[in-house]
Amino acid sequence: MDHKRKAIKMKCDCGGVFKESVEEIDGLETDVLKCFKCAFVTLTREQAKRLMKLRQMVDSIGKKRRVVRIGNTCGVTFPPILVHPGQQVDIRPISPNKYILTFGK
Repeated sequence: MDHKRKAIKMKCDCGGVFKESVEEIDGLETDVLKCFKCAFVTLTREQAKRLMKLRQMVDSIGKKRRVVRIGNTCGVTFPPILVHPGQQVDIRPISPNKYILTFGK
């Protein structure tokens, strides 16, 4: 017997159908369900849990970090909720003072 998850079609009060989308909520990019007829946005339980975890991460890191000396080099420390020792980090310069950090698993 095949136990594949069946996509559930949820209807909006306006009569439209919710579809998966990516939206910005409180400055955080997250997966949502969006009605493309009226633009109403809602979250599944799992999406809400991921958004709450993102908010915890933002709260734990704060807005600014100080550069610290580590031996003969400099670095920025992050709380363990964000990274772990030995984790790979991709660094992509955007401008001389702006970088995007992507943490691997």
